[in-house]
Amino acid sequence: MAITKRNLQKYCSIIGAHFIGCPLSFVWIYGNLSAYMDSYFRFACYPKCWDWDPQWLLSLYVAGLFPGYFMVKPLEKIFGLRWTGIIAMVMVNAALIGSAWSLQVSIILTAVMYGALLGAGAGISSSLTIQVVSGWAPERAAVLVATTSGTASMLSVVQNQIITAFVNPNNLKPDANIGPKAYFSQPEVLDHVPGILIIYGTMTIGMQIIGYFLITDPYRASCDSSKKATADSKALMKHQNTEYEELAARDHTENDQSKKYYGSNSRSSMDSLDAFNYSSDDHYESSFVETIADNEGTKNKKDEIYSYTPIEVLRSPVFYAVCFFGIAIEYGILLKSNFYKKFALLYIHNDKYLTLVGTLVPVISTGSRIFFGTLMDKHILSLKDVTIIGLSLNCVLCAFWYISARVNAILYMFLVLGLAAAQSLAYVVLPTAALRLFGPAHLSTNYGLVASCMLISSILSPLINSPLLHTLGWQWVFITGSVLNLLVLCYVTVTNFNTQV
Repeated sequence: MAITKRNLQKYCSIIGAHFIGCPLSFVWIYGNLSAYMDSYFRFACYPKCWDWDPQWLLSLYVAGLFPGYFMVKPLEKIFGLRWTGIIAMVMVNAALIGSAWSLQVSIILTAVMYGALLGAGAGISSSLTIQVVSGWAPERAAVLVATTSGTASMLSVVQNQIITAFVNPNNLKPDANIGPKAYFSQPEVLDHVPGILIIYGTMTIGMQIIGYFLITDPYRASCDSSKKATADSKALMKHQNTEYEELAARDHTENDQSKKYYGSNSRSSMDSLDAFNYSSDDHYESSFVETIADNEGTKNKKDEIYSYTPIEVLRSPVFYAVCFFGIAIEYGILLKSNFYKKFALLYIHNDKYLTLVGTLVPVISTGSRIFFGTLMDKHILSLKDVTIIGLSLNCVLCAFWYISARVNAILYMFLVLGLAAAQSLAYVVLPTAALRLFGPAHLSTNYGLVASCMLISSILSPLINSPLLHTLGWQWVFITGSVLNLLVLCYVTVTNFNTQV
C-alpha cells in the first residue's frame, strides 16, 4: 500500500509525541535526585539556601502542571501547535538549567522556578501529547496515551543511572543522620549536584527538538485534506460541465446543418446528446448523493458522541469520582517520589541498589500502563475496573510500606515496584476518562479539569507529611496514603461510569 502524505504525517506525529513529553520524566528521577539535592541544601550551602521544606520542589512542579494544561488552548490559537510546544520547551529547560544556579541560592527560588516554568511547561507538553495522539488515532487513544507517557518513564531508566554514576560514582553511603533522614555530606558527592541538572536539561531539550520537528497538527491536516478534496470535486464538476457545453455546441451546429440539407426531422445526433446528458448527469448526481450520504453517516456517527462543556463536566458526579481517584493516586506518587530512597537509606545502606530500584520503577510503570491501556481499548476491562484496581493496590501496599524496608531489601524492592504498577494507572485513567466520559470537543480544557487533582495533592502532601514525619514518624506518613485510597475506593465503587466510546 502506498504511503500517502497524510499517513506519513500521522506516523511521524505519533513518533514525535513520544519525544515531546520527556519533561514528565522529572517525576521519575526526582526520587533519586532529591536525596542528593537535599544533601546539597543541608551541607553545601547551609544555612543561606535552606529557607523552605525541600518537599515543595516536587509539589510545586506538580502544581505547575495544572495551569499548563489550561494555557494550551489560548497559546495554540495565537502561535499554533508546534510553536506552542517550542514555547513550553524553552520554559522547561530554562528552569532545569537555571536550577543549577538557583539551588546554590535558595530552596524557595528553585521551587518557584520548578512550579512556574518547569511544571507549566511540562503541563503544556503533556496536553499537546494527548491532543496529537487522540487527534491522529482516536481509536487507539488509551494505549497511545500509555505509550507516550511511558516514554518519559522509560527515559528515566537511563537518566537515573546517569545521575548516580555522575554524582556518586564510588557508591558512598550517607554519613549524616539529622532527625528522621539520612544525608550525604561528602564533598565528592555534593560538588557534582549542579552539573547533573545541566546534563538533564541538555538531554531534555535535545529530545524535544526532535519531537516538535516531527509533529503536525491533526486538525489542521484534516482541514487541508478537506480543502483539497473540495477543490478536486469542484475541478471535476467544472471539467464535466465544459465537456457538456462543448458537445452541446457541436451538436447544435450539426443540427442546423441537418435542417439545412435534410429538414427538421433529423434527431439522431440530438438523441445521442440526450442519452449522454442523462447518463453523465445521472452518474454524477448518483456519485454526489452517495458522497453526501457518506458524509451524513459520518456526521451522525460523530454526533452520537456527546461532548460535555467544561461547565457540564463540573456538574457531573463521575468527574468528582475521577478527580478523587487522581488525588489519592497522585498523593501516593508524591510519597514514593519524595521518600522511597530517603526512607530506605535509613535501613538499606547501598545507594546503587536503591538507584536500581528507582530504575526498575519506570519499566514496571510503563508495562503496567500499556497492559491496562490495551485491556481498556479491547473492552476487556472498563474504565471503572481499572480505577478500582489502582486504588485497591495502593491501599494495601501503602499499609505495608513501613514494614518492608525493615524486613528485607528485596521485599522493599517488590513493594516499591508494586506501587509503581498501581500508581501508573493514573496516567491512563485520567486522560482516557477525559476523552471517553466527556467527549473530544473540549478535550484540552476538560483534561485540565480532570488533572486539577494534581494541584490539590501537591499542596496537601507537604502540609500533611512534614508535621506527621517529625511528630509521629514514617509509619504514619505511609498510613495516610492507605487511608486516603480506601476512602476514595468506597466513593468510586458506588459511582456510575458511563463511557461513550
